[in-house]
Amino acid sequence: MEQWQDAPVSILLMRALAPAVEHLARAVARIFYRLDVVGSVPAHGPLLLLPNHPNALLDPALVIATAGRPVRFLAKSTLFSGPFAPLLQAAGAIPVYRRQDTADTAKNAESFAAVDRALAAGEAVCIFPEGISHSTGHLEPLRTGAARMALSAMAAGVPVTLLPVGVNLEQKTT
Repeated sequence: MEQWQDAPVSILLMRALAPAVEHLARAVARIFYRLDVVGSVPAHGPLLLLPNHPNALLDPALVIATAGRPVRFLAKSTLFSGPFAPLLQAAGAIPVYRRQDTADTAKNAESFAAVDRALAAGEAVCIFPEGISHSTGHLEPLRTGAARMALSAMAAGVPVTLLPVGVNLEQKTT
C-alpha cells in the first residue's frame, strides 16, 4: 500500500470503488446487451483503449464490463459541471475541452499531461477516437487525440499498448 500513499484522493477512491463499479457496469451491460468478447485486454501495463462510440451512456459501461481492470476515461469537459461531475472525478476521468462545446481548448495541455502521467504509471486510459457519440451505424472520422497520446507516450519511453475496441450494437433500438 505504500506505493499509493502519495496518490491523489481521486485515484485512491477510483481504486477502492473499481470492483463495485465494474460489477455494476457488468450488470448494466448484461441487462441491455449480449456481450461477445473477442481477444483479451492486457491485465497490466500502459494501455490506450480505443472504442467506437455508438451509445453515449452505455459505451463506457461496456468498456468497464469487459476490460478486467480499472479504466480512466477521457470525457468532454461539459460533463464535469453537471450531475455526473462527482462520479467522473471519483473515477479519475480526464476532461477534454472541445471547440464544439465552446471550451478553452488550451486547457487540453493539462489533459494530455494527465494522460501522460496515467500511462507512465501503467494505467488503462480510454478515449473514444471519433470524439462524438453517434447513431450513424458506421465509424465517424477519427480525431487526432488518441494518436497524439500514443506518440507522446512512445516519445517518453512508455511502451503503451493500443487496443482498438469495436462496439457493434446489432439491435440498438431494442
